[in-house]
Amino acid sequence: MAPAIRLLLAFSALGAGLIHLAVGAGAPFPLWVLLVGFGIAELGWAVATLYTGRIVLPRLTLGGSLVPVAVWAATATLGSGLGVSAQATGLPLFPMFIASLFNIFLAVTLAVLARNAANSNRRPLSSDKPAGWKFATALVLGGVIFSGLTTPALAATNAGLYAVPHGSHSIPALEFLESDSHADH
Repeated sequence: MAPAIRLLLAFSALGAGLIHLAVGAGAPFPLWVLLVGFGIAELGWAVATLYTGRIVLPRLTLGGSLVPVAVWAATATLGSGLGVSAQATGLPLFPMFIASLFNIFLAVTLAVLARNAANSNRRPLSSDKPAGWKFATALVLGGVIFSGLTTPALAATNAGLYAVPHGSHSIPALEFLESDSHADH
């Protein structure tokens, strides 16, 4: 299998893992346990896949990547059926949608790779050498897509909503230098 595909799968798992950790931080306790567990598993899988140069536990990952999507769907369905808002369940819509997109991409890609491997009677998990421009393009494109989707999703979580706005961090020494009382120096 192409290293570029492994890279995109790892980016997908990283994005889903970061979002699940951030959403889990503001979720009620039972959902907190699930989402933090999903986030740790996704981040661990992404790091293991990048480190080993092959897809780690592909069948388990294929099924496991859909579990957070099912939990979110069940929570949203049960919450709306009881007249509870999405915010009351602790699972904001936009971040969970983006994390679900990452997880669905991961599952579909792994399913396609498994089917292609079964049809061609070869292992898709071999460690191919990077193909230069293809790998560089996947790295840049994956990074842009990953950051472009993950950053706004993280900002829309409870943790992101209460984060200190950028540019408002203060450093006491700089405040002293910038104060109006010392403008004539």
